Amino acid sequence: MSRRLLPKQFLPLVTARTLFQDTVLRTRGMPGIGAPVVVTNAEQRFLAADQLAELAVAPRALLLEPAGRNTAPAVAAAALHVMRDEPGAILLVQPSDHVIGDVAAFHAALAEAVAAAREGYLVTFGVPPTEPSSGYGYIEAGDAIAGNAFRVRRFIEKPAPEKAKALLAQGGFYWNSGMFVFQARRFIEELGRLRPEILQAVRAAVD
Repeated sequence: MSRRLLPKQFLPLVTARTLFQDTVLRTRGMPGIGAPVVVTNAEQRFLAADQLAELAVAPRALLLEPAGRNTAPAVAAAALHVMRDEPGAILLVQPSDHVIGDVAAFHAALAEAVAAAREGYLVTFGVPPTEPSSGYGYIEAGDAIAGNAFRVRRFIEKPAPEKAKALLAQGGFYWNSGMFVFQARRFIEELGRLRPEILQAVRAAVD
């Protein structure tokens, strides 16, 4: 069902709403959550706008990419946009194609993530693996910070099946969800330090 002009996030695959709409509603009612910044392909701008209107949600911004450039530039565009009005903003970055059954548990994890982000950490969400899947990247947890927050020892890109089995047997590894929480400013600082060419290009595009 998913295709270029109607990708899976805009389809009602799990609930009566689309995956994108479920993502938008997942944080509704949480204290401190602002209107969403939506980054999408220019070809899907009407899909995104119409589905937000169905929820009576007015986005803070709808940022349109003429061509997909993966996660880091999309997040950088959102961060730069938000920082214009709110330099100290904390961002929750969510792909719009996730299914999260236990929303209360997600809210609890988000509260811990925000606390860590206030301390300057860049937080990524790990999912306890249920099988040795080679379809996900893995995160190895390092030293504990507080509560359920840990330093990241290393990231492992999608491993071969045998490697995935070994990681599960060893323990301390999580699937990489692709969800993040961090101060917009901290993300921009790290992007500028590690990939200045991406930041320069995105800054020019946003300007």
